[in-house]
Amino acid sequence: MGERGSPSLSASQGSVGTAPLPSDEPQRLVALKRYDLLDTVPEQAFDRITRLAATVLGMPVSLISLIDETRQWFKSRHGFDARWTRREIAFCSHAILAREPLVVPDAAADDRFAANPLVVEHPGIRFYAGAPLVTPEGYVLGTLCVIDRAPHPEFSDVQRGILKDFADLVMTEIEARSATLALRQKVREQQQAEQRLQRLLNEKETLLREVYHRVKNNLQVVDTLLALQGRQTPAISESLGDLRHRVYCLGLVHQKLMQSEDLETIDQGEFLRDLCHSLAAPYAAGRPDITMSVKVEPRSNAITIDFAISLGLLVNELVTNAFRHAFPTGRKGHVAVSLTGRGNGMARLVVADNGIGLPPAMLPGAPPAKIGQQIIAELVDQLGGEIAVEQDHGTIVSVNFPCPEGLSC
Repeated sequence: MGERGSPSLSASQGSVGTAPLPSDEPQRLVALKRYDLLDTVPEQAFDRITRLAATVLGMPVSLISLIDETRQWFKSRHGFDARWTRREIAFCSHAILAREPLVVPDAAADDRFAANPLVVEHPGIRFYAGAPLVTPEGYVLGTLCVIDRAPHPEFSDVQRGILKDFADLVMTEIEARSATLALRQKVREQQQAEQRLQRLLNEKETLLREVYHRVKNNLQVVDTLLALQGRQTPAISESLGDLRHRVYCLGLVHQKLMQSEDLETIDQGEFLRDLCHSLAAPYAAGRPDITMSVKVEPRSNAITIDFAISLGLLVNELVTNAFRHAFPTGRKGHVAVSLTGRGNGMARLVVADNGIGLPPAMLPGAPPAKIGQQIIAELVDQLGGEIAVEQDHGTIVSVNFPCPEGLSC
């Protein structure tokens, strides 16, 4: 059934039996607008239902109507051209007052509709059956209805049931559509949040890299000044050399940090191996008879910058002591560094050599008369550990300390 123009505009109102408002009208309108259906484009899922309803029930017109404050607006139209009608002349305004289908066998014989412009004028409705679209909360949004120009006094209970089933199917589609829209909104919000987070991460990375370059440059300046001062004052060149080793350790931590993926942690095995071999290099150049090995287990642990600095500086002090004091000229030797987990939430750092043994004043745990011993004591304390020294065919310094959070021991 086609229609020219909109009946809400072309038809005179006449004497129409206007339906009362539902008792829950304010809440019903809120529910209707929450589904975001009004004034949206046609959708295949709804058009398929109106087409099937018209075919199965043998009617020329089938509509999915939604009732807002002033209109009966059609989400789907089969056999009907108008997109909406005024609410006061809408059959569906009566249908939304109940939870069961409203059937009007002959509108011309019904006092509520006999004078309705949609009955007495175009399109000349005689038969109407509308099943309410009821939300899970019990609000009626509108109807799925079928219409004919001829009366149908024989519309059966079976047909009513079919119409109600189609209305329930419409409501299922509405709920699915609403859930899909909500999901899409969540996805959009998540994408926007991820984009904001990525921007922040990019800004953080840029800032960290800028800080790294400044720290690196400053450490290089400090190293250069220490080197110059050492050449000018040989009496303290050894002490200044120790300071250069400590500065190098800090620089290596920052270098590894900037090379890491998360800019927060570094690989402990790679860090300790690079540090130890760099510490050994100045001595190995003149003493090829002294070798070194580094063992780190597990190898894949990622450590934070704070832990890396304390651990690296401690290794720096212990390894430097071994190379400097354990091997007098002409004596071959080996320095072994290991960092292993003990399986009980504790880790153990061991620096061992097979040299002549350290002088009592150089032993970790001795009265901290020198800056090196003071630094070792402070670093062990920072790690929350305990230090032990054995001297038998060399020196073995071991430090047991709790594994930092997130570290596998």
